[in-house]
Amino acid sequence: MKVLLICVVCIYHSFELTGQTVLSNNPTHLKWNQVNSDHYRVLFPAGFENSAMRVANTLEYIHAPEARTLGRTPRKIAVILQNQSSQSNGFVSMVPRRSEFYTMPAQDYNFLGNNDWLDLLSSHEYRHIVQFRHALRGLNKWIYFLFGAQTMVSVSHAAVPQWFWEGDAVATETAFTPGGRGRIPHFGLVFKTNLLEGRTFNYHKQYLRSYKHNVPNHYVLGYYMVSHLRRKTEDPQIWSKVTESAWNVPIMPFTFSNALHRETGSYVKEVYNDMAASLKKEWQEEINKVNISEYERLNTRNNGAYTDFLYPQAMEDGSVTVMKKGIGEIEQFINIKDGRETKLFTPGYVNDAGMLSAKAGRVVWTEYGFDPRWRVKTFSRIKLYEQHTNEHWVIANPRGRYGAAALSPDGSRVVVVRSGKDYKNELLILNAATGSTLKTFPNPDNFMYSMPRWSPDGRSIVALKIGNSGKTISQLDLSGDKERELLPVSQENVGHPVLTEHYVLFNSPASGIDNIYAVDLTTGKRYQVTSSKYGAYNPSVTKDEEWIYYNDQGRDGLDVVRIPFTPATWSNFIEAAPSVTTDLVNTLVKQEGTEAFWDSIPQKMLPIRGYSKLSGIINPYGWGAFFDNDLTQINVGVTSRDLLSTMSLSAGYVWDIDERTSEWRTSISYQAIYPIIDFDVLWGNRTSDETAFGNEIEFKWKESTVEGGVRIPLVMTRSKYNRNFTVGNAIGLTRTRSFQNTVTRQGTVIYRGTERITPAYDTLEYIYKDQLNNGDLMYNRFSLSFFNLLKRSERDFLYRWGQTLDAELYNTPFNGDFEGKLFAIRSTLYFPGLAKHHFLNFRLAYQEQLQSIETNVYTFRNRISKPRGHEYPDDETFVTASVNYALPLWYPDFDIGPILYIQRVKANLFY
Repeated sequence: MKVLLICVVCIYHSFELTGQTVLSNNPTHLKWNQVNSDHYRVLFPAGFENSAMRVANTLEYIHAPEARTLGRTPRKIAVILQNQSSQSNGFVSMVPRRSEFYTMPAQDYNFLGNNDWLDLLSSHEYRHIVQFRHALRGLNKWIYFLFGAQTMVSVSHAAVPQWFWEGDAVATETAFTPGGRGRIPHFGLVFKTNLLEGRTFNYHKQYLRSYKHNVPNHYVLGYYMVSHLRRKTEDPQIWSKVTESAWNVPIMPFTFSNALHRETGSYVKEVYNDMAASLKKEWQEEINKVNISEYERLNTRNNGAYTDFLYPQAMEDGSVTVMKKGIGEIEQFINIKDGRETKLFTPGYVNDAGMLSAKAGRVVWTEYGFDPRWRVKTFSRIKLYEQHTNEHWVIANPRGRYGAAALSPDGSRVVVVRSGKDYKNELLILNAATGSTLKTFPNPDNFMYSMPRWSPDGRSIVALKIGNSGKTISQLDLSGDKERELLPVSQENVGHPVLTEHYVLFNSPASGIDNIYAVDLTTGKRYQVTSSKYGAYNPSVTKDEEWIYYNDQGRDGLDVVRIPFTPATWSNFIEAAPSVTTDLVNTLVKQEGTEAFWDSIPQKMLPIRGYSKLSGIINPYGWGAFFDNDLTQINVGVTSRDLLSTMSLSAGYVWDIDERTSEWRTSISYQAIYPIIDFDVLWGNRTSDETAFGNEIEFKWKESTVEGGVRIPLVMTRSKYNRNFTVGNAIGLTRTRSFQNTVTRQGTVIYRGTERITPAYDTLEYIYKDQLNNGDLMYNRFSLSFFNLLKRSERDFLYRWGQTLDAELYNTPFNGDFEGKLFAIRSTLYFPGLAKHHFLNFRLAYQEQLQSIETNVYTFRNRISKPRGHEYPDDETFVTASVNYALPLWYPDFDIGPILYIQRVKANLFY
């Protein structure tokens, strides 16, 4: 019984409020098809057939090999290919069970590597599918049967830390693909820098992260933890054994660390310490062999807050334009000249292509755009900022899918990468003023082009080019269709190419550390330009070829540095240079046996047929008993959502712990059309206790409510401000029967009746106008909300600028037994404080409601917050105002073992 009680208490999750959630789905008109293989049902929009067939074959090919080291192969699962989004992402979810691939390829070479984007997604996300199958065991399996997938997932993540889930997937993609992130030095750059700069943080800080220091995310920590233990134990299935033990009894405290100790003799902190010490030694030995380049640093640092000065662009006036962002900074473009920073512009939500382009007083970049209604449908737009006029605008199609953009030397043209909804990749030249297409480069073999740049004379383009055999750097002639490969096609992860008159400069991890290299365009001879301690990136050459600007990784972020452009000082490239493949990578590849794994993916033709959204409209994923968020209700029921997120449904029995009553509840939200349609039905027993004038009053009644409504939630984000507008209206009927109130004074019942009027004291009577007695309340509820909020940095816990507005109107315009009306409006105004990460905000609210001595008047519950320390008033009008000043006091990063970790102490002063 004790174990069952712990289980029930620990695995609560929320009853889905379908009337409030906005699902991530696609436009109504989108037609869907499916291709079925033995283990997958791949859903895809019409027009994506070739790529869907390839994904299905790829997933079947990796089905058994990628599952081997966890010992479980999953049952058939749906994989949804989302081609309406401009995000480069993917995920696996059990609520409901599916995986989604966002098919627009990433542009940043330090993310994509040398992979095809769909291959990388297949490898990484399939491993998550295997993990969930592996987690379905022991007590965790019984939790699934009793409470459904949502509870099982919550327990699984509580039992096994998030770093394992992502680290194991990164280790798998590293072993199985030619360019997985474990092969890319930039992936672990911050972790490496921290270790070698004396910042060997303890396990809790490394896992839970920090507001004081830049601590890499759980992907990085997880990759090194997973790979290190596989190397140390020489056992490719060591993590299968550890997680099997943890998931067998997931509700036991510290089950994961104890499982590690049983299998390896070390607890999780000891494994982490051993991993950090091992890597620190290896990396220090690597750096000891490096003759570090000298350079001149251009940016200044006034504090230790981690900040990157990214993608330096040499300007004609001797300044450098960069994108600045950090732990305490939102993205902004600045100029650096003579050690001084000048802020230029704050962009919106940047679709970071790993590059920036600035020429002729202009800056161009790619930025996300959002469809107002459909959450999956996003755009990647080209935006241009004019420094001289301080104007900015969108170039070309604002609903396009552009991956990267670069200005011509005179700023009049833009070369862009465009990714089609059919997974076709194009390289285009656009007019910077009108956005019209001037040239489209032929690409019959659908190579993946990325990170394009112009030659100094504006007559050719240089870009990365990825195909089935690997990657190269290509130069494309504008006057014709000639293309020249400047490097041999290989698996070397080159990136960020820049043309000069006689050379192409680019990044490469060929030495094991990212550095800048150059190839002579005439002789083809290759040189190493920099020799960095941690990593050198993003070269830019001045117009007169006097200086090379680039990023060099330092203790507190990427700096802007420069060196003279003097080819005579460059080192000859040694063809036999150490491979970028590290010992960790070699261990993973050897254990998986994947040396030439991707060379033989089958191309089986599978049948394609249509997919109806209605076919799986009822798709349960949660069931059984569970608590809601505040532990005041126990729910027994089922929750459902279809694969394409067009309809959610929850139905079941609810026991209210506070009221000690029960009711049945059904909620449906249909979101496949533009307005969302919500429908809720509740019926059951209700009770309410009141205390007044020394009396204890208990109300009991039976209540049924039917409510239906529509709402339109619109995303209006177009800049650095996150904007949203929602309007909705609902009509409801609440019917009360068997109403009774009982008044008790000092344990004696002094009144029992069916009216809302109760004796107060002696001859006084009191009417409870917020209770319904027997009768029907027919009401209308109108709501409107809007917010406009500035982006936040990691250290911002409130908004430095913004506004919110909410308005609600409850009334009874229909025939019924009760009459009521309430109008409420709330607003919060955000302002910057006196110092950085200080916040000032004002909260204002007004409420007006119908008041009367008539017994058929119903008072709706208050909809605005009361001032601190005050009870709710019962007045016809009610106004509140407050001012708050919030600030951080301390970033202690203090832990008490595995029990408590304090990242930040903050204060709020209010009136």
